[in-house]
Formats: sequence, structure tokens, C-alpha cells
Amino acid sequence: MLLLFGFIFLGSCTSSMDVYKEKLFSATTESDSAVRVVWLGTAGLYVSDGETGFFIDPFVSRYGVLKVICGFSLPPMIPEIQDCIRKVSGANARAVIVSHSHYDHALDAPFFAQKTGAVLVGSASTVQIGRGAGLPEKQMQVVQPGEHYAIGHFEITFIKSRHSKAVLGRIPWPGEITTPLIQPAAASDYRLGETFTIHVAHPKGSFVHMGSAGFIEGMFAGMTADTIFLSIAGREDTRELLGQSAAVLQSKQIIPIHFDNFFQPLDKEMTILWGADLPEFFQTTAAFDPDMVVRTLSIGQATVLFP
Repeated sequence: MLLLFGFIFLGSCTSSMDVYKEKLFSATTESDSAVRVVWLGTAGLYVSDGETGFFIDPFVSRYGVLKVICGFSLPPMIPEIQDCIRKVSGANARAVIVSHSHYDHALDAPFFAQKTGAVLVGSASTVQIGRGAGLPEKQMQVVQPGEHYAIGHFEITFIKSRHSKAVLGRIPWPGEITTPLIQPAAASDYRLGETFTIHVAHPKGSFVHMGSAGFIEGMFAGMTADTIFLSIAGREDTRELLGQSAAVLQSKQIIPIHFDNFFQPLDKEMTILWGADLPEFFQTTAAFDPDMVVRTLSIGQATVLFP
């Protein structure tokens, strides 16, 4: 708990908010078959091509920092989950994909699956969270690194990755979840499990979702992606992160995620995690490769990714 407390001195840095607003994507409305994405906050996304939709790391049950670090049980906020599904038009989502099993990625995932009928897809630890929530086995699927998962026109590849040393030089809450995790549970009960980076290919374009700022050297060898959704909180070295991800993937568009203060409710004005340092990220990216375009998203706003 003390390690986590050291990580989350929170504050809304004015310069970070200014940079965030300057880089905002303009809302766009294209054909019904465009690939759209909605940022849900933290590392959460809803992706749809008008025919098939799926969630990645949906998390809306935001609790204050004291409840998290003091080990309070954190029940899923069902009304907020239902409201999120309604707002993104995700009632017919086909999958809920989880990059790793920390609470800010996986706590709500089985309940999004419950409310939509989607399949919960992730590591063995993620499936134990689903079991604890009462999901039937047929509604869950364990995937392994390198495995492909197809839904509609999307092909999803699970790449073995590493969580960043986000808390005072350590990976938070390591280990596996080996028995059904009965909710409500404390944040520390959501052990990391397998860590995936997710590559999504569609006939109109491809993107990568990095749910953590960690990486394994060479993990993207031979792969490309038009866009990368890059978690930047807890990153260890911005240039090295870019060199091992966006540069290898030949991505020309970077959309940072997981830098918002997820200890406050979504209905409040967004603030930035103090340690995320958006100005440094933008400055380093511009110096690293001036041709890389960095854009930010508004939480809850549908944006066309590929027309």
C-alpha cells in the first residue's frame, strides 16, 4: 500500500491539461462502416466498425485513492457500467478483451460481458475474475501469447508483454490469480497475471493497444500498425518506449492513454495523473520522430480511426 501511495500523488498540472487539449482529435462522422473508437478513460476502449464491436480493458468503477490503498473491497459500479454500454452503443459487443488483470483493467470486465453477452477474453487470471463474477465457462476464453482471435472483420493477436515498473521501480501486484476471485475484492487481490499487448487488424487499418508502458525487446518484430494506443503512466524511459514500440511498428499516429486520474468519478472534469508528465511525452516524441503525429481523445467521444 505504501508503494502505491508513493506513486499517486495526484494533481491537475495546468501545463499537462493545456497540452492535452491542444492535441485533441476533432470529432468526426464518416460512413457507418468506418472504424470508430471511444476512449473510456484509463486504458479502456470501445471499438466498432458499425457491424462488430468489442471492448478492451473497460473500467468505470472509479474509487478514491484512500479506498484503494487501504484495501477496501471495491464492488463493480453496475449503474456506471450500464451507462457506459448505453453511451457507446455497445449492447451487442462481441468480446471484452483484457490486457492484464490489475483492478483498473479487469475489475469491471466480466460485468461488461454479463450485460452484453460478450465473451471475456484474456489470461487464466482474467478468467478467474470472470468465474468469481459468475460468468459461465462458455462465455470466457483463455488465450496464450501469439494466439489469434477473430471477431467480424477484426483479427486480434495477443503479444506477450511486460508491465512497467510503475510503482517506485517495481511492478505492482505481481503474480497469478489461481482461484475464482469473488467480488467485491480489494485492488491488491487483482494480481497481474499474463501481460498482453494487443494487435488489432481490420481491412481498413491496424492498431496496437499497450495497456501498460512496459515492453519486451523485440516483441513487435515483423509487425506494423498504423496507430498505437500507448499507456504512458509509469513509463520508465520515453525514448526507449517509443523506440521499442511505435518506431518498430512504423506507427505514424500515437494516441496516449492511461494518463488520466482514475481515482475520481468519470462525471467530474478530467485531471491528469501527476506523474504522467504529458509535456515531456509530447516533447520527447517530437524530438524522436517529427513525423509521428500525437493525438489525444476526449473520454466518451466516438472518433473515427479508419474512415
